[in-house]
Amino acid sequence: MTLSMAVNTPLYAQTLTSQSTPLDHLKAAPRPVFKKGNTLLPLGQAHCGLSKDTYIELANYWGYGLPIEKADLTKVALANPGRYQPVVMVGGLYRFYDNYDGRNSDLPKLPPNTWIRDKNGNIIFEGGRAKVSPAAPNETFEIIGNYYGQQLGQLEKSAGQPIKLIVNEGESGLWIVAEASEEFVRQDPTVNADFNNSGLNDWFAYISRNKARQERVLKEALFKRLQSRPVYSWYQEQYGTERGRWAGWPWYMFLYEHFLDSSRKPIVSDYTAPEMYYNFHNSGWSGIQPDHLVPWDALTQALNNISGAISLGQKFTYPWTSMGWEGQPISSPDSFMGMMKTYYTAGAIGSVTMYPVCSGSLWQALYYNKPIGATTPTLIRQLTIQGHVHALFSHLEEYLRRGDLLPGPNLHPYQSSTKILPAMEFPAEGQTTQVQGNWGGPVTIPTARVLARKIQGEDRWLVTAWANVGSDRDVKVKIDNKLGTLTLRARKAGSVYVVKLVNGLVQQTLIDSDAMNPTKFLSP
Repeated sequence: MTLSMAVNTPLYAQTLTSQSTPLDHLKAAPRPVFKKGNTLLPLGQAHCGLSKDTYIELANYWGYGLPIEKADLTKVALANPGRYQPVVMVGGLYRFYDNYDGRNSDLPKLPPNTWIRDKNGNIIFEGGRAKVSPAAPNETFEIIGNYYGQQLGQLEKSAGQPIKLIVNEGESGLWIVAEASEEFVRQDPTVNADFNNSGLNDWFAYISRNKARQERVLKEALFKRLQSRPVYSWYQEQYGTERGRWAGWPWYMFLYEHFLDSSRKPIVSDYTAPEMYYNFHNSGWSGIQPDHLVPWDALTQALNNISGAISLGQKFTYPWTSMGWEGQPISSPDSFMGMMKTYYTAGAIGSVTMYPVCSGSLWQALYYNKPIGATTPTLIRQLTIQGHVHALFSHLEEYLRRGDLLPGPNLHPYQSSTKILPAMEFPAEGQTTQVQGNWGGPVTIPTARVLARKIQGEDRWLVTAWANVGSDRDVKVKIDNKLGTLTLRARKAGSVYVVKLVNGLVQQTLIDSDAMNPTKFLSP
């Protein structure tokens, strides 16, 4: 039985008490119903660890890949051929780049010209750290790719099956211009010469092109050691959630155009992989950036990346998401559910759960499955919500694969000097409020969000309405002249409709009648 065929086995009655463990909480949650044979990507996990049995439960019933690099899970995969989708998180690449002096003899040596140097050949340090050069040779990344490829190849052999998905956690090696200024990098005469010979007159393009080259070489070297070519996702590869929002955006991201070949085929990640963390580098589900007087909420940011990627021929995304974590604001479960439904409608075909609590009693309870009390931990709650939404869209995959996200009537509020993009959503009538910024204003922002996809060549739409502000309520919206004005129930947990035009009549069906258990009434 494949992961996608896991059935919605009724759970035994379970009372949560002060002695309940994270796994108890997971087992007490209603399991989602997945559509058999769906081809969505397995869900990924980026946190500091769970117990072995929790990983297995997530892989059995919740749409998650089996992380075979953890908890001796290769044996579980080997004992159950074809049941799981093996996934691997590749991390710790910074160890190679920090090993400029060879202090870690367990790692292979990298070529001397891996790092930025001054005119005398001395490595230049910034904040006590050696920086990777944009002109670093391919050999550097072949060495690192071979190293990880050997490890992952052995994992495949131990698991008895190919890896389905590799997630590279990124944030290592050559980095964005804001952390490696032109003036700093240009002290290296090799870099200067390479830039002058590149045919580029744009420092941001030069950094981006070389980052794409380096990550591609690493990936291809890794793949040579594997049985097949898994889906590959490098964290933070994206068109840009912040692109165009303010004048300084080029300093804080790579230019996605350089991660596509001349045929617009991705050369590193198969899909964009931006972050979407509640109230972290955004204003949560609503609000503005007070100094820049534009919406700064997570969905507006996500749609900026989506719209830009679509303009470059990329329909889908595989984002890192979080409802928040202890020490930071945490979203209500229903609002996070609503955001995830809109994200999938926009083109997500999977996601990664990010949760960075890595110490203390809470982490120990999660990692060792110790008693944690009757209140469901944030991480477990998030894992279940992402699993529910993933399952819902396994039934709606046709609208993702054969449908297109509709641009809507308005332009996106983030506009760079190089490209004007559509907003990729539809305004609901009267569903706005005004917020005052630090200067100018006030700024009008939406209090309900509506996204729609349309099956190519057919009068069938997938429409999602989300009350990102306020309580559940009916909203009116115009998607297509053929449909007139639709009345939709916008819920905090989101509402996903299939709308059809049959013999000139509009048929509107709410798919997720139970908002927090959206596949409750669906059949596998």
